[in-house]
Amino acid sequence: MAGMAPHPFASRWNHNAHYYPLLAAAVGESARTVVDVGCGDGTLARFLARPGRDVLGVDPDPRGVLEAQAGVRVVAARAEELPCADATVDALVMVMALHHTDAPAALAEMRRVVRPGGTVAILGYGRSAGFRDRVLEARDVAAHRHHSRAMTAWEPDVALADPSLTWAQTRDQLRLELPGSTWRRLPMWRYLATWQAA
Repeated sequence: MAGMAPHPFASRWNHNAHYYPLLAAAVGESARTVVDVGCGDGTLARFLARPGRDVLGVDPDPRGVLEAQAGVRVVAARAEELPCADATVDALVMVMALHHTDAPAALAEMRRVVRPGGTVAILGYGRSAGFRDRVLEARDVAAHRHHSRAMTAWEPDVALADPSLTWAQTRDQLRLELPGSTWRRLPMWRYLATWQAA
């Protein structure tokens, strides 16, 4: 659309990077400590970096850690054992990593380290099951075709896995572990869950 700024990841675009600006908005500009859980190659962590902000990338894969040095601190650690003290983090983000973890344990760790008033934002996906999912997947295909036309496709070298839980099961798990969280299905095979610590 004329007059709109280009997508910040137009030259390195995929379904995750498409939503990095949405995650940045969920984090907000006031966050001073941000943890990217399952940071992979560090692209999102670098995007979230700001002057005066401490961004920590956490990933169990040493290859991802080695590739994520520019602009962020990185440690090799698991989502289930975050290297952060209790109630010290303003915002945590996680992209396409929850289904790689022991999800209840990882979400409990996020609850432990986020400070009161802090934010958790999770981008992920689920397994299709049933008519409603098929209808939404038709929308996913249409959205992919629309958005990808102006972008240069890019896939980082990170571990991939299919989700074991359906979209509905994933939503229910997040609502159970993060009471009061919001969950919405996004175009292009993704959901966004957000939660603010009481």
